[in-house]
Amino acid sequence: MTERLIVARDCSFLLPLGRDDDNWLRRLVATVKPAEMLLPLGEGGQDDEPVATFDSTAGLWRAGRYVGEITFDGGTLRIEPRFGMSALMRWLGTIWGVRLIESKGSLREQRFWLWLVIAYLWAGRLIAAAKHGLPYRRMETIHKGQALRGKLLSRETALARAVGDDRIISLTRTRVVDPAIGGILLAAFDRLLEALGGRGERAAWLPDRGKAIVNDLYAALGSHADQDIARKYSTLRYTPITEGYRSAVDLSLSILKQSPRTPAAGGEVKAYGILVDMAEIWELYVAKLLHIGLPAWRVVHTGRTTKHFRWLLRGDGDETFGSLRPDIIILNNRDQCVGIADAKYKTTRINANNATGVLREDLYQIAAYLSGFGDFDRQLDGFLIYPDDPYGEVSRRLYPKSPWKMISASRRNLWFLASDGGVESDGTSITENERMIISTVQRALMSA
Repeated sequence: MTERLIVARDCSFLLPLGRDDDNWLRRLVATVKPAEMLLPLGEGGQDDEPVATFDSTAGLWRAGRYVGEITFDGGTLRIEPRFGMSALMRWLGTIWGVRLIESKGSLREQRFWLWLVIAYLWAGRLIAAAKHGLPYRRMETIHKGQALRGKLLSRETALARAVGDDRIISLTRTRVVDPAIGGILLAAFDRLLEALGGRGERAAWLPDRGKAIVNDLYAALGSHADQDIARKYSTLRYTPITEGYRSAVDLSLSILKQSPRTPAAGGEVKAYGILVDMAEIWELYVAKLLHIGLPAWRVVHTGRTTKHFRWLLRGDGDETFGSLRPDIIILNNRDQCVGIADAKYKTTRINANNATGVLREDLYQIAAYLSGFGDFDRQLDGFLIYPDDPYGEVSRRLYPKSPWKMISASRRNLWFLASDGGVESDGTSITENERMIISTVQRALMSA
């Protein structure tokens, strides 16, 4: 019996399903909790949206914003990136500041493309963790001999002399690579190589900096990585020096389990899989693009924080209500808020459920940000930034008429922008479309 396989693209309609597939997908959606399967890129909370929803108007299922695979009750739902792997790699490369090279071969090969995404996530975390060096720890060694090495252990030496041993006993502290952390990282690397076809051409996903880190770990710990190391080191103790490796180790442990984020559903039916949140990737990409392109301003990514730092309402006794946490805040050299940006990984095509192309809640959200930030006697600009779609309303109608002014607050401007994410880029420089986004934001900020 052939296992059921349904293939979709994120934020897109699925092809019409037969009765059995439709019933299976309904049970999967009701059972699966995406938050338990997510591999997050950064810190902060994750929204738990369903992996798919049924559009009663169109009579079709629409995939959510996640990409990945979920296996459930004899079938698999595979959701691929709707802009393709080249765009996804470009966005991840921009986020991490490295160039990710597309491997040859069919990215539609079962699970290959998904392991490739996981490999990029792993490479990015490894490089970020090793920013200040390898995961070293101090190891104490007792030395007995005629020469002093390190700190003299006077009591131990005296006791030895009392029984006729004339050797000096001393303590040395040497810096070594933590075998648990390093071993888990190398074991995960070997698992990725295995999943992606060995050590040859498939290893092109690892940037040069990542290869240098892996080679240094092999040199320190040996060339054989024990894939059972995850069981041996079920609990790890981090030091201030190795704390930066926690995120890379967590992902490595998930990789070694072969089913990262594997939850058990209710009853005897089990669902397992791996999901990546495309909305998070888009948000991080937009934040990085503005950070690179606006050196005269301070670009602060706040969208994933759980801290409440601005409120919409204030009541008696300084009671506050309505937390405001935009994705990105832009500050001038006096730390004054001059811009608010929200990255929206959504389509802006008009449909039966969206008559204007932009969801009403997104407009209300950015309007709340514009009312809650900045000085009311100064100009404040807001930016809604979507993936580019030639048939979407941002490219066709909203961007050409930007800025749009809030009727009740003339000094509040709203810009609709669409970035193609450098899909046609060679991966080494900012594209013409990205320059357009940056220059538009610059022009708005300089007019304040």
